[in-house]
Amino acid sequence: MKKLLAIIMAAVMLFALAGCGAKDDNVLVCGVTIFENMNEQLEDGTWTGFETEFAQEVGKLIGMEVDFQIIDWAQKYNELESGAIDCIWNGFTANSSDEVNGVQVKRSDIVDFSYGYMLNQQCIVTKADNIENIKSEADLKGKSACVEGGSAGASYAATVTDEDKILATTAQINAFTEVKAGAVDFAVVDIILAKNICGQGDYADLAIVEAIELDSEIYAVGFKKGSDLTAKVNEAIKTLEENGKLMELAKKYGFENVLQVTENIE
Repeated sequence: MKKLLAIIMAAVMLFALAGCGAKDDNVLVCGVTIFENMNEQLEDGTWTGFETEFAQEVGKLIGMEVDFQIIDWAQKYNELESGAIDCIWNGFTANSSDEVNGVQVKRSDIVDFSYGYMLNQQCIVTKADNIENIKSEADLKGKSACVEGGSAGASYAATVTDEDKILATTAQINAFTEVKAGAVDFAVVDIILAKNICGQGDYADLAIVEAIELDSEIYAVGFKKGSDLTAKVNEAIKTLEENGKLMELAKKYGFENVLQVTENIE
């Protein structure tokens, strides 16, 4: 009897483990970081923000439930490749590059991108009383910076200051905290996020360095190479643009002036 019970218990455990490891093909898992007005998690665990609702509307059109999983941005490609997430949907700059094995590689060579849907730029953030000391990129040389690891901001920072002066953090929001605390001289972050944070609340003493204007960027959703989700999401994006739902969401969160759907992400 004891032997039979042991066999039954072993079978139950194997079944449970198999169930835990199985991924629901009807759930679109979006890899995100906390990004004000884009992807934010409320105290009750629910998600809110432009990209949150955008993803949920896409999910309705392609017949999938949508979940959000917080990731370490520097590990985004590993998360995608492992299957832990289905896509990177979090202010992901498509027309940029990342360092892979010591070489700068275009992001579009690493993942498949959806249509672009929003314009962005990187910007320099510093303490308001330090603005007069930063008039050009030359003034950033030798100064300490904070960036989100693996971000477009990180790539830019590496071109203007010394590598040992760059502090990489897991989320952009942390870069503002480091500048405020005086741990670094400046941060390189998405201007969409910076405009929502600088000069307000706890960050009232921070400001964007308007004297340095960086290149335009395009946000898009990143999928594993060869994923059939890319075409499905593209079709949904077009539908949401044409029926006005995408603009409705953009206005709700204050992004109507930077919303721009484009098939060309370069």
